[in-house]
Amino acid sequence: YLVNTGWSGGAYGVGKRMDIVATRQIVASILDGSIKEAEFSKPDTHFQLSFPTTLKGVAPEVLDPSRAWGDKGKFEETCAKLSSMFAANFRKHER
Repeated sequence: YLVNTGWSGGAYGVGKRMDIVATRQIVASILDGSIKEAEFSKPDTHFQLSFPTTLKGVAPEVLDPSRAWGDKGKFEETCAKLSSMFAANFRKHER
């Protein structure tokens, strides 16, 4: 599993650090296996990642990064930029 322990709700200076209580609850759900019972989203268009739509004790907007950002256009722009940066970096290491 990939757990966001960084920023949510916007880029640095706009968003805020992930809530430690929510992070602990997400990790607890992974460790106790209850995350396997969760319904997951369809893979996103930029990274092909799915996330649980609900987890006990965690707000849905924490689980879905697009819901945490007030500026949806900026969220999409940032995802597209980050995705292209990952792709360019991976191309450097292809044989």
